[in-house]
Amino acid sequence: MNIALGSFDGLHAAHRAVLRGATAVLLFSEHPQVTLHGQAPLQLLTNDERAHRLQAAGLRLLHVDFAELAALPPAQFIALLRERYGATGLRCGHNFRFGAGAQGNIALLRELCATHGMTLSIVPRIAYRGDTVSSTRIRAALQQGEITQVNAMLGRAFGYSFPVEHGARLGRVLGAPTLNQHFTPGYCVPKAGVYASRACVDGAWWPAVTNIGLRPTISNHSEATEQHRRCPRSETHIPGFAGDLYGQRVPVRLLRFVREERRFGSVEELKAQILQDIQI
Repeated sequence: MNIALGSFDGLHAAHRAVLRGATAVLLFSEHPQVTLHGQAPLQLLTNDERAHRLQAAGLRLLHVDFAELAALPPAQFIALLRERYGATGLRCGHNFRFGAGAQGNIALLRELCATHGMTLSIVPRIAYRGDTVSSTRIRAALQQGEITQVNAMLGRAFGYSFPVEHGARLGRVLGAPTLNQHFTPGYCVPKAGVYASRACVDGAWWPAVTNIGLRPTISNHSEATEQHRRCPRSETHIPGFAGDLYGQRVPVRLLRFVREERRFGSVEELKAQILQDIQI
């Protein structure tokens, strides 16, 4: 069994380079940062979607409690992979660290793999615009609205698939009914604004426009700010689609940042802008 090692919290281009050629992937029950620092970084994928993507790629998922491994010396960690999972080979990134206190480096990993008769594949640094692709860098770009850079580093369009909820139905009055979805706590929320997007309904992808933010024209600002902090909202309009999707998990992918969110002088001005956004 050829096991891929890493956090794989975003399944971005560098992660997929490590996964390529592996037959299984080691997944922690919770992000290592929870054990090490008490808090996980913001998610770029839900755990369920990550598992679905990995399984769709034909990988066997090996779930393990990171707290169980955190105190193991590097040699014991590699021995566990060999004895518990029958590892015959390992794949990891060029900067992989392992064992208690991250004592283990690539040089030590080579020695330990040789000791246990395992192969080792080290994936070189994957870069974008001169810097290493990482989940941390992707999160920062996403929160700045740099969605084209995010998508380039991910190697796919960033998105989410949350249940469609009932809203105030104001979109219908404005001539642009929307799919209302709330981001789950802990998910990395893109910069507030309007995005060119696409949404998947019954297996078909539709061109769409998505607004993420506070809806300052139609919401009480203080209430909206608190609501956005607790449970941010995504509102997606699909031109030409009129079906009922309430309760369904509709995948939405963000393609391009169109404009900042701003307060309009009236609902009529907002309506005119929405109609213009639809033409992107």
